[in-house]
Amino acid sequence: MAQRAKITVDLGDDELYRAIKIAAVEHKSSLRQVVIEALKDWLRHQEELEDLEDYRQAKGEPARPFREFLAELPE
Repeated sequence: MAQRAKITVDLGDDELYRAIKIAAVEHKSSLRQVVIEALKDWLRHQEELEDLEDYRQAKGEPARPFREFLAELPE
């Protein structure tokens, strides 16, 4: 059986903790689930930033016709 990963988070702000806890209750969720969703959203955002940077780097590259590209592919 896989070991469950656990972390301790020091929010450093009691008001933030209370606000998150209240929001979790209002959304019929647990504090644990709120943190998991927040971390997943953060990871997705990081991936989007990487994609955006890749696009910006490729934006200046010269374009060529698609048929030309296909002709270079090995059969």
